[in-house]
Amino acid sequence: MNAKTTDKTKARKMADAAEAIRKRLDLETLETRGLDRLDFHDISVAAIREVIQIAFDAGYAAATGTPGPVLFNPQDPGAMLDTLEITEKAERRSSGTWVRGNIAGHRFEALVFPEHAKTDSHELGDSRISKLWLRDNATKTEVANFDRGWDRQPATPAAAAIVDLLAAGLAETVFGA
Repeated sequence: MNAKTTDKTKARKMADAAEAIRKRLDLETLETRGLDRLDFHDISVAAIREVIQIAFDAGYAAATGTPGPVLFNPQDPGAMLDTLEITEKAERRSSGTWVRGNIAGHRFEALVFPEHAKTDSHELGDSRISKLWLRDNATKTEVANFDRGWDRQPATPAAAAIVDLLAAGLAETVFGA
């Protein structure tokens, strides 16, 4: 690869990262428009951490020639759900099924039951999930953990969206009802 091609590849990766950051922060544009109401925004510290990670990953990818991160907008749950991949199901002797998989750049493990828990607090909402662990694949960090109660609330908007998606339909996907 010649220097010009490498520069174009780096520029494309950085432009992709800028677009991912724009989308993650839910901004109309990254251009300065000269009006405070258009150029200043309230941004959560979680979002700031996420965009720092996006920028770091994009810079690393551009410098090393590796693929950049695949990013998902938590405002688009349909696109996130399209990435759901169940990699393993293991039935337990007593009851329930351990489910492992990936969704929207995250790895998950969940203990799912065909029936609702006898104690409401032992179930994630009305999901038939009693345990759910979620890790961000890009950062290799745990971003949510529910074990008959929250040990770690979803740490990012993406984690919250994924927890909601899994709670809404993982049991139906596993048990068909």
